[in-house]
Amino acid sequence: ALVTYMLTVAFICTLFCVWLLYPAAAMFGRVGYLTFARAIVPAQAVAFSARSSLAAYPAMLAVGREKLNLSEPILSFLMPLMITVFRAGVVVAQVIGAMFVAKLYGVALGPAQYATLAITSIACSFSVPGIPGGGIIMMVPVLLSVGLPAEGVGLLLAVDTFPDMFRTTTNVTADLAAAVILDRRARTT
Repeated sequence: ALVTYMLTVAFICTLFCVWLLYPAAAMFGRVGYLTFARAIVPAQAVAFSARSSLAAYPAMLAVGREKLNLSEPILSFLMPLMITVFRAGVVVAQVIGAMFVAKLYGVALGPAQYATLAITSIACSFSVPGIPGGGIIMMVPVLLSVGLPAEGVGLLLAVDTFPDMFRTTTNVTADLAAAVILDRRARTT
């Protein structure tokens, strides 16, 4: 069952990047899909191996400056801000984690609970620290928001290393996609 959770997080985070973030960067950031995908690989590699958005920051700056030609305001102000508060991968993983805990404890979730999970995960994502395993720390409020036992975090924590690699890579990918989009929009106004 834990393997299913781990693989689901990895699969959904990968799909989120490939089917939503890359196309968004291409369409709204006016950069080729493959160009963007290739450019961000160094930052993604650091994020995947270090499991920390903060550790990936120097690689993100280098990618932004050298490969994506981002402006200095984006690099010096927006990137640090996004690394601090924008955690798209955390939202995905927390909802999946809560669904796993619900299934494990035999709790049926309805549409209202799913909406609550999404809203609570988004709200909690702004306070997740940029350290390895930071997303799991904020899992308790997400579980409690729909009446799930907080003890479920212990099970998720036992296998958190693998999902955290994908969660952090998604965070960094989302940060770079948003930076490209906002940079291109700022240059056209």
